[in-house]
Amino acid sequence: MARRTIGRKKLSPEVKARLAGLAAEARELIYGEAGCPEWGTTFAEIEEDAKELGHEFIREMMEQTAQEQAASLPEAAWESETGERVQRVGVRERALQTESGPVVWQEPKGYLPKSRKAFFPSEPGVGPSGG
Repeated sequence: MARRTIGRKKLSPEVKARLAGLAAEARELIYGEAGCPEWGTTFAEIEEDAKELGHEFIREMMEQTAQEQAASLPEAAWESETGERVQRVGVRERALQTESGPVVWQEPKGYLPKSRKAFFPSEPGVGPSGG
């Protein structure tokens, strides 16, 4: 079973260096070839630009990660707490509100024939660990 990583730092020196490069690239995208706003722009305005960019980056990373995780669902997730095998029936679009904006992903969807219930592997209480 995968371990939760909340609170664990994943920013190795290599990741930090890559993010610094992405920040330099983003400055050009936002401010043009100069890579900075015109003289007289306040630090508060620069901060707002950075926060807007950062929130979009965060939102996009969460959306991509959720999609990738849903696409690589292990077989064990297709079993209910009671051991009933799930019949796969497609996906449902799910929108999640986050601090950085809405994240939309295609949530795997199933059906429990014996129980006659809808089944979503991502909901709590599912799978071998019960959550």
